[in-house]
Amino acid sequence: MKRFWPIALLIVFVLIVFGIGAHIEQNKQKERAAIPVKAELTMYSDLPTNLTTLLAQQYEMQYHVRLHMLPLTEEQMATRMTLPVSDQKGDLVLTTRDNLDIGVKYHQLKPVLTEGVDEISDRFKNNDALWVGTWYDPVIFAQSEAFYNRMGRYVTAWQSLVLPGDWAVIMTDFVASRSAANILYSFVEMDGEEKGLQYFVELKPHVVQYAKFLATPVRLAALGETDLGIGNYSDGLQYANHKYPVKIIFPADGTPYYLTGVGMLQSVSNEEEATRLVKWLLSKQVAQLLEDNGFYYVYTNPELPKPVDSLGRELVLWNTVGGYTEDGKKVLLNKWISQVRFRKDI
Repeated sequence: MKRFWPIALLIVFVLIVFGIGAHIEQNKQKERAAIPVKAELTMYSDLPTNLTTLLAQQYEMQYHVRLHMLPLTEEQMATRMTLPVSDQKGDLVLTTRDNLDIGVKYHQLKPVLTEGVDEISDRFKNNDALWVGTWYDPVIFAQSEAFYNRMGRYVTAWQSLVLPGDWAVIMTDFVASRSAANILYSFVEMDGEEKGLQYFVELKPHVVQYAKFLATPVRLAALGETDLGIGNYSDGLQYANHKYPVKIIFPADGTPYYLTGVGMLQSVSNEEEATRLVKWLLSKQVAQLLEDNGFYYVYTNPELPKPVDSLGRELVLWNTVGGYTEDGKKVLLNKWISQVRFRKDI
């Protein structure tokens, strides 16, 4: 019987920890319920629910405005942006630039008039202020420290990445991840369809794995299981901040990025409060809130510092505007599958 005592004690300890955690969360809920609510807003978003919940809770505590976050997938958001205005409900959307542009096309959004929007670069907002970018996630090269020390510091651009060499690359399967497919669309927008697809033909001899998830290439580079992973800055910085032996490289010849933004719906019920929320989302406070909770992005607010990579270089972003149609995306993905992914003679 004595040998079961350590297991029993461990079970009791775990139950106590869970009980304390539940009690703390219950107290937090009581505190939030005790806050007088002066207004309520409804926002649709396809961002991770832990991020949107964090934003909603913080905003309610600060402004006493209850923010109802309604989660959607990116595909569901695209569909909602095409609904007749008479069928639209809610106040705001927090989503990708592509979905915001769909909203503009179908007259779902109305201008956001606030000084915070005026300060944002034109490349990160709609010309008529129908939406504004809040933060973006650029594509980076995550290099294992061993590869960086060996030769990685010289493999720092998209064009040098495809040169002959013995380095191994992991990237995400464009079909498996809508976010990763943005890389393909950006190459095509920058160079045209033929040259854009040809780049990935030239890269394929280096590619040892097409991952299912967007974070996998960065993770494997951080663990030293590949030389270089093509992935997002947010994932790379998370591993770097946790002291993994990984180097973040910003491609010297520019890079795609994934822009998140906010728009005000035509059906907005309280325009004054909705405008205040947009201004808050652009603030330094929100940037710090997200960083403190493990969300690492680059912010459109020009007053916030811009990141540098492991070589001390600043980001160079491609001048892309997105706006790809769903049919257009399917055509490009099918061509990538046949001409690159499952091509046998490379």
